[in-house]
Amino acid sequence: MSVEETKELESEVLDMCNLSQGIEENGIAIGQERGIAIGQEKQLLQSLQNLMDTLKLTAEQAMAALKVPETEWMNYAERLKCELGQKER
Repeated sequence: MSVEETKELESEVLDMCNLSQGIEENGIAIGQERGIAIGQEKQLLQSLQNLMDTLKLTAEQAMAALKVPETEWMNYAERLKCELGQKER
């Protein structure tokens, strides 16, 4: 293998390493975003439950108090039911 071929091969390997590093970093960023979103959702559910328990609000009243968009109410109402069902076990 000539010196020029060796340099070409080293350059291609370096390009592949940089590409894989970028893919890995992108995957990590996506995972972090998903983790943050899951944590925020869990916190919102906990806050809704706390308002319902402490102030004796309905799920709808708690969601209104926390300014949850009405388009998401059905989703959170179902999740609250699941949470309550798990606590009763």
